[in-house]
Amino acid sequence: MNKSDIIQKLAKYTLTKNEAKKIVNFIFDTITTALLSGEKVHIQNLGTFIVRTYKAKKMYHPKKKKFLLVNPKRKIKFVVSKKLLLKLNKNY
Repeated sequence: MNKSDIIQKLAKYTLTKNEAKKIVNFIFDTITTALLSGEKVHIQNLGTFIVRTYKAKKMYHPKKKKFLLVNPKRKIKFVVSKKLLLKLNKNY
């Protein structure tokens, strides 16, 4: 499922497809803004998006036979809620 599929499903419950597109874009922009500012985003019965910060480190490059410095990074980690995990594995 992608963004346009979500818009089409939401358009069944709103007046137009344009309104559904605005709603979906607003939700995604709000989540993106929160993550960029370093906040946690918790969506009940789905999970939590957490921004993790990793510091710089040295890594050995075997082909060049020397150590390289890897820059610090921020990554997004998703933790699945227990309810969704139970539903997913219920009949598996």
